[in-house]
Amino acid sequence: MSSVEPLLTPQPADEAGPGPRIGILTSGGDSPGMNAAVRAVVRSTLRLGGRPFGILEGWRGALAGGDGIRELGWDDVGNLLHRGGTVLGSARCPEFRERSGLRAAALHLTRHGIDRLVVIGGDGSLRGAEELRQEWPSLQAELVEAGELAPDEADAHPRLRVAGLVGSIDNDMAGTDMTIGADTALHRIIEALDALSSTAASHQRTFVVEVMGRHCGYLALMAAVAGGSDAVLLPEGPPADGWQSELVASIERTRATGQRDSLVVVAEGATDQAGRPITSADVAEALGERMGERARVTILGHVQRGGRPSAYDRWMPTLLGYAAVRQLVHAPAGTPSQIVGVRHNEVAVIPLSDAVRDTNAVKTALETCDFDAARAARGSSFATLSRLYAQLSQPPVDLVDGLPHTSRAFTGGAAASAGDRSGPRPRIGVLHVGGLAPGMNSAVRALVRFGLTDGSDVLGIEDSLDGLVRGRVRELGWAEVDDWVGRGGAFLGTRRHVPTAAELPALAEAVARHQLDALVLVGGLDAYRAAAVLAGGAAEHEALRVPVVCLPATIDNNLPGADLSVGADSALNTIVESLDRIRTSASATQRCFVAETKGGGCGYLTMMAGLASGSERVYLPEDRLRIADVAADAERMSRSFAEGRRLYLVLRNEMASAHYTTDLVARIFEEEGGDLFDVRSTVLGHVQDGGDPTPFDRLLATRLARLALDEVARQRTEGAPGACYVGEVAGRATVTPVDRLDDQVDLVVGRALDPWWAGLRPVIAVVSDRHRSVPPVDLPRTASWGTAG
Repeated sequence: MSSVEPLLTPQPADEAGPGPRIGILTSGGDSPGMNAAVRAVVRSTLRLGGRPFGILEGWRGALAGGDGIRELGWDDVGNLLHRGGTVLGSARCPEFRERSGLRAAALHLTRHGIDRLVVIGGDGSLRGAEELRQEWPSLQAELVEAGELAPDEADAHPRLRVAGLVGSIDNDMAGTDMTIGADTALHRIIEALDALSSTAASHQRTFVVEVMGRHCGYLALMAAVAGGSDAVLLPEGPPADGWQSELVASIERTRATGQRDSLVVVAEGATDQAGRPITSADVAEALGERMGERARVTILGHVQRGGRPSAYDRWMPTLLGYAAVRQLVHAPAGTPSQIVGVRHNEVAVIPLSDAVRDTNAVKTALETCDFDAARAARGSSFATLSRLYAQLSQPPVDLVDGLPHTSRAFTGGAAASAGDRSGPRPRIGVLHVGGLAPGMNSAVRALVRFGLTDGSDVLGIEDSLDGLVRGRVRELGWAEVDDWVGRGGAFLGTRRHVPTAAELPALAEAVARHQLDALVLVGGLDAYRAAAVLAGGAAEHEALRVPVVCLPATIDNNLPGADLSVGADSALNTIVESLDRIRTSASATQRCFVAETKGGGCGYLTMMAGLASGSERVYLPEDRLRIADVAADAERMSRSFAEGRRLYLVLRNEMASAHYTTDLVARIFEEEGGDLFDVRSTVLGHVQDGGDPTPFDRLLATRLARLALDEVARQRTEGAPGACYVGEVAGRATVTPVDRLDDQVDLVVGRALDPWWAGLRPVIAVVSDRHRSVPPVDLPRTASWGTAG
């Protein structure tokens, strides 16, 4: 992990120094999360000694000058995180493509002393910025020669530096795992698919849903997987001529398993292999003519682009905005325009030219009909989920004997594997251990469908290991788990009980009685501990010598071998939504809110909720909370309210301190605040465990389910059963023997050692509390950061 050299000494926001003047603009289509990036750039610039300038209405403001460019202060970007769109405005500016437009932009930026730009937009906006950077010296020379610019003005700003943040709901730019706005757009789509699924099942209907994605099928594919659709049409996977018959056959096969409803997702840019467009109306017509039932069409349109940003589209742009400011200050003069994005939970800084080249590789692959290459060029997650979707959407032949089998799932992707059916069908037991986490049902659904496709029988074990002993075991079918993908809770039930050595004989007898060949435990640290107990008993109990694989699912996100666990993203979004309501309730008075979050001994939820909600202070179990800290916070809080602040938000993890409880902290603040502000406290509690899983948690559960079953198959093939846990670390699938648990977890407090997010803590103080002194922070960074896909 490389580091970035220290920047400037942070200083109070109202004491902006003579440092760099940084302009920020949003251009192209708006996307949720742009405001979070604007806020971060402005406040980071102020805290690091510079002066931020907002350029209004995209490049149009740069060309117009005057009121189109104005200096921004700390409070100008307050209360923005929950707002969609862009407060700076965005507009098309064809004049910027002409030489005269570039000259006007160079003139007005130079006169404002701006020689560093943060541009938030799509590839067209970023390419325009790079052209301006390249032409900057010659444009200034022309302006000086024409007498429009004084020589000393040009000499003071001889080079332009540009950092780009990709704002696009399509997630169509290479070089960054996620673009700003894509996660929120996926939230909107999944909300619609969930709503349509319920009415479709009630009336045994088919719905055809068209989503955005003129040249990129990211939203369509991820929505198809996370929304449980039966077919999807993508630009990257066009069907051959005669696709109508194959689509109908695919739908009929899923209906034959007992499913009542059908969903088909169509990307707006879908075509057949000859390049002929396939519209949602075309799909509905084909289904109606061949199935004898009317398919309803829903075109989601611009609703996908609007609304409140998701938690990810708040904290991720916040980090990128901070990193962009640092990049602009340190980049040498003449450095080509850089894109600041995320790769595997780390800030990624890459040349714009490389990102454009790799993005164009997708277009080239599509033009030459090399669709496998197009999917691969979209990134490993896109290619992986294209393959997995085939196994999730097409039931195996033995479930629907007598019906024609389509050659591949209706994605244009790879054919679904039929598994090895030459021998006895393996019996895989699936159960939950530990606390509830949204996405547990999504994981079980994926395990069932992948298992059946592989040629295995999947048995659901209710009420955890206690239920196994009591015989609460039953086979799960393809259609039975159809709607589990988006359902909250845990239909199999879950318990926190970790078995003791004395319980091993009964567990071994139950495994033998039900003839289980493997166990998959979906849960948190209790599941990992349970797996270790089972592994310890394998030497004495022959029946326990089976693969035992743990799939991480806990809102605490405290597990080793996994950057993120199933359920954490859902809990984070629930917390942020609750804090949005708290913020609204405090708008009529001057008030401090102290909100307590869950997380056990791990501060992940509190920390990331603090970034996403704009909290001024977070109290984490990783940091020792002292009375001096509370007193200092009370003093800064009083100063802020004296300057006109309406709300001061403090988040406290439930285990931040055994003595300084949420109630005690609130009472200390209230005593210190006097008549200046009042204080309220709230404990969010089990609301964080509830609700339906987010798209990210559904997608993560799907990938991890496939990984878990692959590990089961490997152990069975090699004849070396053991206990392990799976996960994803830095974008790579990991499998870790359970005997390494003690080396990777602080079992006393219950959290993994050295988590990736720990280094992000000081950013909250930089962008949220102008009075708090913090040193410059080096973000986790890669030289070349999920989610949803």
